[in-house]
Amino acid sequence: MPRLGMSCQRALQQRQAIPLGTRPRPAATDGRDRAFALDELDCTMRALIFRNLAELRQNYWFWPSLLTAVAFALGLLLPFIDQALGPGWMQAVPFLRPTGVDGARAILTTLAGATLGVAGVAFSITIVAVNFASSNYGPRLIGNFMGDRVNQVVLGVLVSTFVYCITVLSTVHAQNQTFDGDAGAFVPQLSVLFALALTLVSVGALIGYIHHVPESINIMNLVARIGMKLRESILRTLDEEAAWRRENVTVDVSAWRKNPPDSGSTLRADMAGYLQQIDIAGLAALADEAEGQIVIHRAPGDFMTVDEPLLTIHPEQDEAWMESLRAHVSLGSNRTEMQDVMFLSDQLVEVLIRALSPGVNDPNTAILCLDWLRAGLSAFANREPWQPADAEGRILYTRATFETMLTRSFGDMRQHIAADRSVTLHAIGVLTDLAIVAATPSMLAAVTGELDRLATAAAERLPESVGRGEAERALALARSRIESRDRQPIGIGTAREPL
Repeated sequence: MPRLGMSCQRALQQRQAIPLGTRPRPAATDGRDRAFALDELDCTMRALIFRNLAELRQNYWFWPSLLTAVAFALGLLLPFIDQALGPGWMQAVPFLRPTGVDGARAILTTLAGATLGVAGVAFSITIVAVNFASSNYGPRLIGNFMGDRVNQVVLGVLVSTFVYCITVLSTVHAQNQTFDGDAGAFVPQLSVLFALALTLVSVGALIGYIHHVPESINIMNLVARIGMKLRESILRTLDEEAAWRRENVTVDVSAWRKNPPDSGSTLRADMAGYLQQIDIAGLAALADEAEGQIVIHRAPGDFMTVDEPLLTIHPEQDEAWMESLRAHVSLGSNRTEMQDVMFLSDQLVEVLIRALSPGVNDPNTAILCLDWLRAGLSAFANREPWQPADAEGRILYTRATFETMLTRSFGDMRQHIAADRSVTLHAIGVLTDLAIVAATPSMLAAVTGELDRLATAAAERLPESVGRGEAERALALARSRIESRDRQPIGIGTAREPL
């Protein structure tokens, strides 16, 4: 999530420095009030800009469009530089020779046609990769490919090379081929050389792209990227919560209470879609200005319909003031990982379930998903849990916890895990490792509860008596290790036995 500007943070910090209930409401002509108003306006504008830029960078056409615009500008600018320099500068470079009008046209035309054709091939390869990933790994993972920066930049380099060559080609003319009949031939030598350099860059980009596409659809790399994002998001959530009072930033947000109270003014959704982002710092500044309290009713990742409650502020405010809150809440057609840490764990669960489906039957991929899910949950488990917001604070909200993510993830995939012997044994080891690093009794209780439920499901769903016996022995070993977890090394549950 992009950080807010210093003026937005300063407005909130300055207001929080005044004791609650003692803040005078200055007149509209007070210079300090105008400064605060400007700071809050700056906060709102920055939130809108950063939110739109974050969405823009995820679009597949952002980098191609940006590079194409740069190439078009260079195609107009370099011929002017060529005209100012003249062809004499090439005489000082022994290995360069001036290019004639016909030669320059042939070079630029050939390069433009070749790069455009290769761009079409690259785009086709991307579509094939996206189709393969969607059908094999799940349609929710398409965003990982559409937001892949390498794919965007490669397509942008190829298309921008085509645009540059066409733009420069329009400036090449022979004698008397302009509106001025006395004009001589003009060949932008520097621009043609730059077109050749762009072609070499395009060739290098194509080679890298051919290597990158198979790597990007490799299931091991795909799951690893999701797992690393999950762990980084959890660590960022925990670190930024510790620095909330200093930096006024937040990552993961959940509802404080689901239903709006009878008193206060409630902001409701004006469109259907997923709640993507809540600007806690901006809302805190507005709540501080109104000397009120905001209660959040929904979490990022929740699907909203029109008129569903988003948040409530006390005391009551007029409709115009309530609309100012809407700029700090983002709704869209898709879930995002910006503040929804559960979105990444849900992606791992989806890949695991598909891997264990009868049509795929790939237990190794399921084990891979369990390993990376453990990496994220371990970051949650070995840190002290997030402390709920002060009931007297300006913003009341909660966050996803270790227990919530564990219960949701294993609850969704338990029936699929319990039907496969190798995945069941590995899941028991994963839960053992999580229990060893659990920081609180509630975390340990959540892990042992999942272990018991998995044991029950495995006893019902494993088809062979041999597999059920192996699962029972693994569960007995896991419980003994959990009882002596203070003496157990981290990762003992999933470590391979020595030969």
